[in-house]
Amino acid sequence: MTIGAALFLGLLPLAAAPVVFHMLMRRNRKTVLFSTELFFDSMKPRLSFHRKFREPLLLAARTLLLLFLLLALARMAFPGMGSFLGLSGDQAVVVVIDNSSSMAGQVAGGDRTKLSVALEGARVLLKNMDERGQAAVVLLVPDPAAARFGGMTTDKENLLNFLESIRVTEATGDTARSLLRATKLLKDVAPAGGGSMHIFTDVQEAEWTGTALAAGDLDAGVSVFVHRLPSAEPDIPNVCPLRAELSARRILPNQPYSLQLLLRNDGARDVQVRVNRTDSEHPLMQTVPVAVGAGGQKLVKLPVQPKAAGRHWVRVRIEGDGFDGDNRVFVPYICENKGDIFFLGAKGTGTFGLLPLALSPGGDGRFTSLVPVYLEPTELQGRLQKTPPMLVVMTWAMASSLDASTSALLDQYTQQGGHLMVLPSVDGGKSAGKPPAWIGANVGPLQSVPVSLPLRIASARSEFWSDLRGLDGRVRIGNAFASKYHPLSFVQDSGYEPLLAIGENHQILALRKHGKGQIVVSGLAFGRTGAWSTLPRQKSFLVMVQPVALGAASGLVNANVSIVAGQPMRLMPGEGNELSITTLLGDQVDWSGLRDQSPLLVRSGAYIVAMGQRESCLTVMPSEREGRSPFIEGDKVEGLAGIKYQISTLSDEDDFRGDLDKSLAGTGLFLPLLLLALACMIAEGLLGSPAKKWKDSVAADSDDTPWSVTPAGPDKERS
Repeated sequence: MTIGAALFLGLLPLAAAPVVFHMLMRRNRKTVLFSTELFFDSMKPRLSFHRKFREPLLLAARTLLLLFLLLALARMAFPGMGSFLGLSGDQAVVVVIDNSSSMAGQVAGGDRTKLSVALEGARVLLKNMDERGQAAVVLLVPDPAAARFGGMTTDKENLLNFLESIRVTEATGDTARSLLRATKLLKDVAPAGGGSMHIFTDVQEAEWTGTALAAGDLDAGVSVFVHRLPSAEPDIPNVCPLRAELSARRILPNQPYSLQLLLRNDGARDVQVRVNRTDSEHPLMQTVPVAVGAGGQKLVKLPVQPKAAGRHWVRVRIEGDGFDGDNRVFVPYICENKGDIFFLGAKGTGTFGLLPLALSPGGDGRFTSLVPVYLEPTELQGRLQKTPPMLVVMTWAMASSLDASTSALLDQYTQQGGHLMVLPSVDGGKSAGKPPAWIGANVGPLQSVPVSLPLRIASARSEFWSDLRGLDGRVRIGNAFASKYHPLSFVQDSGYEPLLAIGENHQILALRKHGKGQIVVSGLAFGRTGAWSTLPRQKSFLVMVQPVALGAASGLVNANVSIVAGQPMRLMPGEGNELSITTLLGDQVDWSGLRDQSPLLVRSGAYIVAMGQRESCLTVMPSEREGRSPFIEGDKVEGLAGIKYQISTLSDEDDFRGDLDKSLAGTGLFLPLLLLALACMIAEGLLGSPAKKWKDSVAADSDDTPWSVTPAGPDKERS
């Protein structure tokens, strides 16, 4: 009701004007003498009706006509729904925005994203609040990239600016945590209870099936409203990345590696997508078509071969599926400089065979960034202290003849992250004693067989074979046979993982972790002639020996860590409680501080995380639940089962704006009151102008002058 319309309420006493006019305009009675009452007795019933019913009805119709007309002009209305929306009285409103990955999808019946419609609805809500009302905005996924804003405030302009900074994340929302924060904000501003909570969400089952808010968490008087954003049904299935892993070993220039990308089809039919790849050194996009079966998974290997040392990244984007919120993957890695390989012994094929050539085909590191260096044991100490090598190689005979100081030096080298390989000499040199106990292994007597025996993979799951493992999971080294070998024996609980075996139970190649480094032991020499084995002649031999120098298994050189967007960084390797984050690709969240206070990373990205002296490569993966979890369609939300709430559908912010305006303004009574006034006017017309028959029977026999009857005669008078 406007101020101008309210003036008509002051005119309501005018509705009594017909009554006052009727009372003032009554005429005095006159006495007229008649000789008989016979004529009047026949008209008495009709005159009585006229006096008792018609005139009061006419008076009431005129009075009500004025009353209804004044009320209609005053724009009277029933109280609005503002109280039901938490926008009446002392307003305290918390707006909860779902910014999880699923909100990137389109709203049903439109071409806008669900988040954009939700944000516009929140703007409409805040703009319709009272200036003195307090409000706050809470995100379902805390986003460090969004503008920082505090608790409840009356500054609506800052809240509206905060809404402008909200973007879709690639994480799954924590509804329980967010709603508890919302209830705390309401309790702080209204300790006695009250206020309202407005939740804008697509009500995805992944976020709303568990208990989001219990009855005991909500203060009395708090109203909860769920504004559901309906989701458009995609035409094609979603394909999401489950895992993206680069080699766990040390990465050097010119070395070939592969990025293993595991994809999953969340739909009920086959789909073919395009996997687009770029990296920090090759901006030109490479596209690989990939077919993923219905409900199945597919492993894709993408080649990676850095050219220069430094920090690098690989960017992968999936195209052609039904959901875009989980299609990005950024993988960082650190490429080291060239490294040396120390061979303890004389240079020549009689000792180490083809192993130096396999590790460094050019001999100078041109192709593999590994440089062979031949040393005597007496030179080892000075070289280790100056420049630690990638790998130290020695024979079993050399290991058995090490003095105590050199043995301790090698033990310390591997404990601190170095790599060691022990193998037989090609010329069959004999051991003078036992190898150091810290190696944890030894070789048995030489075994020669008249018919070559095939080599077999002892542990195909080992990361040692990652470069030789096909997409079907099988490891192929070719048709390799051995004619002579030393069977390996291990100290109990030494932790060796067998890699190659021959015969029924003879192990001839094994690996174990030793401190931060690794030790590889072999009972097979790699001679050029093939007298020991045909393995060095296989193409796979070049690929197989690289993990010996660079680190073979996950956990031995574990510089790559992967987390899902929205998860805290709890298991980062390193010492101390200080942590720093450097952004390579993704949200700019360069940060340093205490580990427990590190920000959440809520979108795909590539980062370098440093703890103490150790740097690790961190890959943030998109949440795999966002593209496959269905949405709640009914009026029951399991996560809110313990509280009272109202749920409505928000498909378009214009409709929401109209509904909100109506709820705040109330239900207008102008038209109903105007119709009642019209009805009273019609009734007044009918009562004020009786039918012709009425006039003929009553009005024609009388005039408008009031009179009383007195019969003639001396004995009686009536008035």
